[in-house]
Amino acid sequence: MNKLKGYLYTTGFAALAISVLILTIKFGLLGQKSQEEQVTSRAILERIADNYFVVTKSVIVYEEVEINIDKGSTWSNLLWGQTVKARGTVRLDIGVDLAGLDENDININHRVKTVSLSVPRAEILNASQYGAIEVDSRQGVLKWLTDNDPNDDHNRALDQLLREARTSILTDEQLFNEARNDAAKLLELIVESFDYSLVITQFEAEETQ
Repeated sequence: MNKLKGYLYTTGFAALAISVLILTIKFGLLGQKSQEEQVTSRAILERIADNYFVVTKSVIVYEEVEINIDKGSTWSNLLWGQTVKARGTVRLDIGVDLAGLDENDININHRVKTVSLSVPRAEILNASQYGAIEVDSRQGVLKWLTDNDPNDDHNRALDQLLREARTSILTDEQLFNEARNDAAKLLELIVESFDYSLVITQFEAEETQ
């Protein structure tokens, strides 16, 4: 299978998420003077759930793949025996999913006013069609404009493009590290709203492995 790919980092989406969070914390949370007895692991988790937007980066990926369609496959029988070329643009949302954090992951030192926790690795949280998908075949060019097209062939072509798009960025360590760093910055804002400082644990060590 051959493919032609290219991708574009989009920063506006992440910037919007960060800006919204900063405004929420600055004008909504910093006005609440938390007492020491209120700074608990549960309180911090609730604050994260209320204010944290996990997607910190979006990537637009252009993919072009060749698909060999065997006779008897699930594709339309008009395409059986052909090698078709599918192309389209995919959007990948990348960030850190904090849903798995629990109270045991958070260590609070009230004496020095620090909150210690680890930031999970960034991952692809969502992949979706971004623009039209086209398939070149002997019957001509098949084109689907939306990601909810009821055509089964569209869905098969989209699945192939989504898989290729995911694979194409998995080795981009810089992208995932940046998404993770952005998540850490947002967590820092949340912790600072309690007048505590954030200490990241098991972060740099994992990245150097």
